Amino acid sequence: MKNKALVLIGLSAALIAGATIGALPPKVSATSVTAVQTIHQDWSDTKRLRTLPVKIYLPQFKGAPFPVVIFSHGLGGSREAAVYLGNYWAEQGYLAVFIQHPGSDESFWKPNAVAGVTTRETLMPEFKKTVANPVHALNRAQDVHFVIDKLTELNTTDKDLAGKMNMNALAIAGHSYGSWTALTASGQNLITPAGRSLSSPDSRIKAAIYLSPTAPRKNQNPSAVYSDIKIPGLHFTGTKDTSPVNDTTAGERRIAYDNISKSDQYLIILDGADHMVFNGGRRLTPKAIDQKHHEIIEVATTKFLDAYLKKDSTALAWLKGAGARDQLKGNGTYELKAAQ
Repeated sequence: MKNKALVLIGLSAALIAGATIGALPPKVSATSVTAVQTIHQDWSDTKRLRTLPVKIYLPQFKGAPFPVVIFSHGLGGSREAAVYLGNYWAEQGYLAVFIQHPGSDESFWKPNAVAGVTTRETLMPEFKKTVANPVHALNRAQDVHFVIDKLTELNTTDKDLAGKMNMNALAIAGHSYGSWTALTASGQNLITPAGRSLSSPDSRIKAAIYLSPTAPRKNQNPSAVYSDIKIPGLHFTGTKDTSPVNDTTAGERRIAYDNISKSDQYLIILDGADHMVFNGGRRLTPKAIDQKHHEIIEVATTKFLDAYLKKDSTALAWLKGAGARDQLKGNGTYELKAAQ
């Protein structure tokens, strides 16, 4: 893990501009979960005096050790984010670990929320204040390293998890601010005003899924920010995927895809999809297309994981051929590019 310590010094100079709200409660998954066990644990990082709640989706069928997917929630969210993905991935033979990041999770807004009175508009100052605090970015970057270390330990010691994880087949995923977490773990750089490049990647991660990918700060050179990412990535956004916290536009969600060149990259843009559909959050006005969007996200992310973690040649052919476009069926656009 190169420059792991540098993140504690340099990332405090600036915070990614595209981090966005992820606080709406998740919907209940309609998927049958009889083949999935959910485990809630709280892990103490004694070196940082920090406790991370996690939710683990454990497949309840033969096939262990299972590939592992770590998921990072958006600003104001929790380990209960994207329940639909946790269940689906586990049903497809992945052990999914959903992290909760103290400080940038629901803890900064939920205790003060008043039912029927509090709205997004009244809470927005708290969201903007929280995302502007660089400490949370530092903590998220280090949370990933800690979680992978902890999983490695539990793979030999935990009564429920021992022998269940293939730690050589590990991916990271995240939504919104969680996509910043995933990009940083993948090798994203911070370019300081002095021109110094700082990063905190984890070499144990083999692939990444970015839902509503964050954009670099306005004064950052995107080619420099993403130049060191060398693992395959699947990027998901929507034509209405704007930021309720800052000025990130839907079009800026593709910047990471456009500027990562050293590994296979895929981009799906869903027609009509807004920010919260990827998190599985409730809506004031649910849309009929939401279920279809979730099905596309479930299938495409799993094909991607199959291709790069399970080394499934059929899944790779699906990604590189007509499979993904057929899955979209007019509900969005699909782009791909091979490593240069």
